[in-house]
Amino acid sequence: MAAPRSKANTSTDKRRRLAGAALVAITVILLLLNFDASLTDSAAHAAHPKTPDQTYEPTYPDRGGSFGIIYAANGPFVERAFRSAVALGDGFNATLFSDATGAKACASLRRQHRRNYKDRLAGLRCAVANASTTFGFRAAKLWAFTATPYDKSLYIDADAFPCASFQWLHSELSPALERYDVMATHSSMRRGYAHALHWLNAGVIAFNGHHRTRKVFLDWLRTYEAQKAPTTDQRLFNEAALRSDARIMALPPEFNCKSNYKSVRYEWLKAASPYFYRKLRKDWACCKVPSVGVCAIDHECRFPVL
Repeated sequence: MAAPRSKANTSTDKRRRLAGAALVAITVILLLLNFDASLTDSAAHAAHPKTPDQTYEPTYPDRGGSFGIIYAANGPFVERAFRSAVALGDGFNATLFSDATGAKACASLRRQHRRNYKDRLAGLRCAVANASTTFGFRAAKLWAFTATPYDKSLYIDADAFPCASFQWLHSELSPALERYDVMATHSSMRRGYAHALHWLNAGVIAFNGHHRTRKVFLDWLRTYEAQKAPTTDQRLFNEAALRSDARIMALPPEFNCKSNYKSVRYEWLKAASPYFYRKLRKDWACCKVPSVGVCAIDHECRFPVL
């Protein structure tokens, strides 16, 4: 016959259960506080809503001219850039710059998905970047800015997903590029800069075809190729912009959201639960960040499958 449990043992078990419940509650609260997006995909790219401060009409005229999206990618990022372009919706203009191998891969993807996206893919060009191969993808990227076939362009990194349609991006950016030459969102990095100056992020850049603008990108390309060792292209972009007489303007944060960026807070989960961490990264939603609202472009989010 088992001996009856003492009051001390019963009290110890109760404290353990309470401690376990408290640990679970604290973990759940920490997870909820760190979520910056819901865990379901957003349909924001299908019908991009306007926020209250976007309901007015521009007071300066849009003189028109061609508008298009440019990408630069090599290797496996060619497919990402292709998927990003398809997400722009019907009637888009886009050019994907790559090396010779990447341009062939782009053309192959066009043929592969022609049946499902026939109308959309008519506006996609696969172009070879006539650039030095020394710096890989970045050589193609910097070349793309000098070789864009459009009067007004929007460069998007291959790992950035357009939440808004091409028509919405065109209608919002084309008038703004009548007044400003180069537009990009602020970057959190500003190493070596005065505190009063912000770096501009080089992952999403809108620009026009003015000679002032062209000088910025030619300077950027020249200084990058003159390096003895590869470094960040973003610092050289900012230095070229500051040296120029181009009209620079910051884009609002919704043009370069990072819905998946905050998941770095969960790095500790890799050790605690690698499976949960991978699932968390996989299921992270695109296009919505509470601190920003509905995004126009989401950098680093999980791309939907074609």
